Amino acid sequence: MTWHPASCGGIVHTTTTVRRKPERGGDYNVCMVELAEGVRMMSRVDEISPAEVTIGLPVTAFVGEIDGVPAVLCKPVEG
Repeated sequence: MTWHPASCGGIVHTTTTVRRKPERGGDYNVCMVELAEGVRMMSRVDEISPAEVTIGLPVTAFVGEIDGVPAVLCKPVEG
């Protein structure tokens, strides 16, 4: 095996909304993203509400944080 750089671009392949009480942080999505390179990974889409995350949504991956722990997250592609 060898490391290869990733483009960070992809599309949402599947998505679901995890329901939480507002005092526990509110709802969030969990999704499977298919990267341009053909691999799929679990992630979340930030910067939009869980209801706006749809199958086929173009996204860009970035390193963010979930509860203070580094994680690969996604955000919608602008434009």
